[in-house]
Amino acid sequence: MRKEQWQKIKENYSEEREFLDGVFYRLRLLPQHKAELAIIHAGPCGETIHAPKITFDTQTLQPLSAFDSLATPTINLSYDEAPDKVVELFDLTVAKFLQAKNLR
Repeated sequence: MRKEQWQKIKENYSEEREFLDGVFYRLRLLPQHKAELAIIHAGPCGETIHAPKITFDTQTLQPLSAFDSLATPTINLSYDEAPDKVVELFDLTVAKFLQAKNLR
């Protein structure tokens, strides 16, 4: 993610889930300069399904981990375990956040 993309996401999303294009989008700021981008689907029993949820460093804008409970098998990876896959999911998630509100 580039700094200008992060700025657009920070300005347009919050910790409140926002329903866009049939799913919920949420930006959660975490301690120690971390944040989480989550695309959340409603499950058939009312549960929340993160697909995906990406944690990243807000200073370096580097992804730290990726979780996707909609994928089969479930994805639960750290950057150290699978850097290419985590970066791929991070980039796709950032693109979806920007596209959902036409922020490109």
